[in-house]
Amino acid sequence: MAVLPPDATFGDFVSYTESVRGPLEPVVLEDLWEWRQKLLTLRVDTKVGWRSRALADDEKHLSRRELGDKRYQEAKSQGRNIERLPDKAMF
Repeated sequence: MAVLPPDATFGDFVSYTESVRGPLEPVVLEDLWEWRQKLLTLRVDTKVGWRSRALADDEKHLSRRELGDKRYQEAKSQGRNIERLPDKAMF
């Protein structure tokens, strides 16, 4: 068994852990189980949902810098006068 499935029981976890690390104290096993439960609830948000709703098809693969450069070039081609703001605005 390489990796325990998310729905593994505590007994499955204990048998797998002891087969890999050898016999452990019950307190250590409980701490490892709690850590595993926390890791299973971890969620990584890559903003893919936001990008698919907010950006056009030809802009979804672009980085922020590339997207800014593209919009800058589009504005310049339309004859707009673009002035960049200073790095630290003085207000």
